[in-house]
Amino acid sequence: MRGSNQEVANLLAAFADAIGSMSDQDFRNLVQGKAKLRLVEVQDTKTQTAGDPCLDEAVAEMAQNLNSAKSREAAKDLLASIQQPSKKQFLLLTARACGVSVTSKDSISKIEEKLVSNVVGAKLRSEAIRKVSF
Repeated sequence: MRGSNQEVANLLAAFADAIGSMSDQDFRNLVQGKAKLRLVEVQDTKTQTAGDPCLDEAVAEMAQNLNSAKSREAAKDLLASIQQPSKKQFLLLTARACGVSVTSKDSISKIEEKLVSNVVGAKLRSEAIRKVSF
């Protein structure tokens, strides 16, 4: 099967994003042949909150701010500034809105670490991969 140049470019961009969103250990395992990439179809799911429009808006704003963060430190500062009554619940909702896999058993610091790594870190790694010239 042969694709157009744009299709190939889109595929390579998706591949770069997938590699960029991996943890360092996952990447090492992939390189060493101890892990594989798997295609998973994306399902259109909406973040489920308690139906509170203010909370929905705050979660969406936090997700957008995290996606816009220029560094890991900026993202950490942003997460440290959360003033929600239930910070853990807010972080869980934000992680889900960002597509980051978390569980209710994760600690606040673990959720923050996953958000920084998978949102900002992934973006920075992806940008670094794209800047490599051949």
